[in-house]
Amino acid sequence: MEVSALKHAGVAGVHGRSPLLRLQSDERLVGLIRRGNHHAFEALMARYQSRLLAFCRHMLGCREDAEDVLQEVFAAAFNAIQADDRPLNVRPWLYRIARNRSLNHLRRAQAIGVDSMDVHFSENGQTTADRVHKREDFRLLLADVQELPETQRSALLLREIDALSYEQIAEAMDTTVPSVKSLLVRARVSLAEAAEARQLSCDQVRLELGEVAEGLKKLAPPARRHLRTCDRCSAFRKQLRETNKALAAIFPVGPVLLLKKLLLAHIGFGSSATAGGGASAGAGAGAAASTAAGTAASRPR
Repeated sequence: MEVSALKHAGVAGVHGRSPLLRLQSDERLVGLIRRGNHHAFEALMARYQSRLLAFCRHMLGCREDAEDVLQEVFAAAFNAIQADDRPLNVRPWLYRIARNRSLNHLRRAQAIGVDSMDVHFSENGQTTADRVHKREDFRLLLADVQELPETQRSALLLREIDALSYEQIAEAMDTTVPSVKSLLVRARVSLAEAAEARQLSCDQVRLELGEVAEGLKKLAPPARRHLRTCDRCSAFRKQLRETNKALAAIFPVGPVLLLKKLLLAHIGFGSSATAGGGASAGAGAGAAASTAAGTAASRPR
């Protein structure tokens, strides 16, 4: 019965809408679209619309822009499906189109200096993101994702939003599986460092800066991230550097140590020369004594 129902859905799908179209595979829907079934394309859109919209929204940071880009994605997909009969791996293929269209939109926005609506302030001083996302931790996580490099952000969103495999992400991003794994690792480490940086107090960061200035350690990534967003700690680091320069100018420790080493080397060389001269004199005296003793022994008695 199920087989006959699917066959009936395939026949009916060519001529009109069928509720069983949503049960068809992506490949089957693509075949129906190429045969002129627009309802099959509607079923394909319904299958991926929410996930692609979420991906575009996280890429662009604005729901309105994401909805506009999503329309471009589906229009481009429809034209490409009907352009030829090549086989398609639909899910990563759609995400590749969505990523490329999102990047094009970002480039256009940067070229004309357009900001995202999510950072515009309203009358009460809150941003759109503050009103929509009331949970502070969720808002901060989204902000951290937006700060990721584009390739890391794309790989992470593809992995988390639609649970794509490494191979599918590589196909969507036109890269290799090892590169995808590396991008995901770096993205997750970066997000963890960002969360850790928010938990650091200014006192902890300033203490670490003092240790760095003394040469005891290198600045850790969480502290470095803290400095990006904390004006007070950034000013403290600048003042610390200026203080160190002033101390170096007043008390030039380096030249003094160098002069001390040169003096010690010179004194050591003179002592060695004196000791060498004494040893030579002693050796000469010993030789003379030996000669005298030999002469006395050779005289006839």
